[in-house]
Order: sequence, then structure tokens, then C-alpha cells
Amino acid sequence: MKKTKLLLKTITKLVEVSFREGRVVESQIGKQLKLLKSLPNHEAIWAIGEYLKELKRRQRQHTMYIETVIPLSPAQIKKAKKIVEKRVKITRVLTAINPEILGGFKLKVGDNVWDESILGKLNQVREEILNGRSN
Repeated sequence: MKKTKLLLKTITKLVEVSFREGRVVESQIGKQLKLLKSLPNHEAIWAIGEYLKELKRRQRQHTMYIETVIPLSPAQIKKAKKIVEKRVKITRVLTAINPEILGGFKLKVGDNVWDESILGKLNQVREEILNGRSN
């Protein structure tokens, strides 16, 4: 158990070294993987898996996903990014078109989700009505 905790701490430090200003430093990834491969086989496999999971999680913290009904202009995307960057450095922006949200937008950064879509608002009203009936 102590060995696993120590290895997890080490993996966390390796992930930190693999990022600079919210961006992945590819040259560091190779070095970190080589270091983890030097562990005994069963530990190396587990550690590399954990390292890659943590890299992806960390990268999601700096990726902004925007879902809208119509395509956004570059200016709209830039404005949204500027607003979000008051809280966290954004290194990648992904957009998606989803007519099911009816209007507005859904924005996700890391574990934070802002649902300002019409569908989201309708679902909130629906929940309010259902919760009001059960009381």
C-alpha cells in the first residue's frame, strides 16, 4: 500500500513536469515513460497507465469544449476563451454542433460545465416541477 501511494505521488510529479503553461511538453513525456518502463513489469504497466490517465485529465483541465446549435465565429470563440481564461489557462478549444440543445450553448472545462442551452433550461424547469410535486 505504501509503495502504491509513493508511486502515485511520483506519477503526479512526473505529470507536472510534463506540462508547461497548460501545454504538454512532448519531450518530457518520452523521458517520463522511459523512467516508468524501468520499473518491474507489473508496476511499469500499471504506472504507465496511471501516468497516461493523469496526462489526459490534466489536458482536459486546459481544454474548452463548446457545444452550440450553429457554428461559432472565430471572434465568438475568442471572446468565450478570454472569459474562461480569467479562471484557467486554455490551450485547446473544441467546438461541436448539436441541434438537440435547441439554442444557447454548453461549455465544459475540466469538470466544470455551464449549460446555458434552451434544452438545459427546459430540463431545469422540468426538475423544479417534478420536485415541487413530490413535496
